Amino acid sequence: MESKNIEKGAMRRKLPFYTKLAVTISIIGIFVTGMFFVLALWSSDKYHQEVTQRLHRDLAPYILDHLSEPLFLDKAERENGSLNINKKALKGIAINTMMINPSVEVYLLDNNGQVLGHALPDASIDKGQVNVRAIDSWLKGEGNEAVLGSNPREPDKLNIFSAAPVFFQGKQKGFLYIVLASHESASIAESLQSSHIIRIVLGAMCAISLFFVFSALLSFKRITSPLRKLAQEIRTYREAELGTSDAWELRSNSDEIEVLSSSFSLMRQRIQSQFDQLAESDRLRRELISNVSHDLRTPLAAMQGYLETLIIKSETLDSAKQRKYLEVAHRHSKRLRDLVSQLFELSKLEAGRVQPQYEIFSLTELVYDVRQDYELRAQEKGLELIAKVPDENVLVNADISLMQRVLQNLIDNAISHSKESGEVTLSLKLEGRGVQVGVFDTGRGIAAEDIPYVFKRFYQSTSDVNPELRKDGAGLGLSIVQKILELHDSIISVRSQLNTGTEFSFALMRV
Repeated sequence: MESKNIEKGAMRRKLPFYTKLAVTISIIGIFVTGMFFVLALWSSDKYHQEVTQRLHRDLAPYILDHLSEPLFLDKAERENGSLNINKKALKGIAINTMMINPSVEVYLLDNNGQVLGHALPDASIDKGQVNVRAIDSWLKGEGNEAVLGSNPREPDKLNIFSAAPVFFQGKQKGFLYIVLASHESASIAESLQSSHIIRIVLGAMCAISLFFVFSALLSFKRITSPLRKLAQEIRTYREAELGTSDAWELRSNSDEIEVLSSSFSLMRQRIQSQFDQLAESDRLRRELISNVSHDLRTPLAAMQGYLETLIIKSETLDSAKQRKYLEVAHRHSKRLRDLVSQLFELSKLEAGRVQPQYEIFSLTELVYDVRQDYELRAQEKGLELIAKVPDENVLVNADISLMQRVLQNLIDNAISHSKESGEVTLSLKLEGRGVQVGVFDTGRGIAAEDIPYVFKRFYQSTSDVNPELRKDGAGLGLSIVQKILELHDSIISVRSQLNTGTEFSFALMRV
């Protein structure tokens, strides 16, 4: 049941814009037409009441003026105080009036509206009561619309009437009250409900409504054709550019206006994102230029100074000092080469021009190879380079050259910041289906406030107060490590304690 409701909801969402527009306009049109029809019936009923009452305005006075005998006998009041009614005269009025219009009913009322007499067979009417205020309003001619009064035979209904005061012996004894539309004559609305003409009109209205809906569908479909073509072009572009997730959203929501709206919103977000990226790129460019100019200027200035000294004082310097100056210049040129190489490597990583070439290889063997490459440098500094790996061969699926670069940068960083006679440990630890790779050193450590910034370009820890520990680094190695691991969907973490050491670690999935 729930799946069916979902499918129905999806079908409703898939209605084209022109269909929604046509259906909406059709519903409004049909509603307005229906209201007009109901208003026409109501106004026709009211108009009929008003015209009928006006035409019969003088009916009651006319009857009283042409009576052959009075409505009250000579002895009008009986001993009990009630009026003595001439029933023969009243019946004659009723018969003569109903011969002309069978729907009327004739009543004789007292001054309080109590029914005194009538010519109808219903005995319950003898206790009927009529609202005298309606009669007074009618006699005074107040208002322009029809005046409705009570019907003694049907107290819950109001009817149009004609009335006139009845005088006897110079005194008003009551009213002659003539109901012009009795229960035997249905109201206009009730009679129209069973009218053949009304059924024809209703049928014609239904046919016209169907024709209107069909015409609206065709018209709006033709009018909105350019809009649908534009929406389809946007759909095609977004499906080609944005992939399946956005394409599913477009298929489940095919309203042209909603497609255009969502596309505009997406375009606005993309433009804003591009502006933000441009601003960030410009900031990084300025920062890069500032850092590069500083780091390049230092070795260049040193090289220039020593070479100029050799040129100027070549005749006065002995061979030992000349060799020393050349070695210093060579060291700075090497540092300059390394810096340029790292900058080039980092720029390619950040620009997305480096794609990992995945292959299955032995991470254990790679650890031993890297350890062997750095063993001589570690010994020169008095460090012990240790490899801790599990007994089994650890296989991973990654880019072997990039993983080698990661291990080289981490070990190079550890050796540079380790104390003499310290240790640098390269370890592999199995954890479930993965392997945890770690590089630990016994160096000076990193201050807690510096840890969040260690992977920023050109950043060097302030805990290295000795310039000799900072002069050889460019602050790019850890940034390169982080970018390479991001390409492998891995995250590098760091733990450090001042004067104890630092550990960098990351995880890879085993094969």
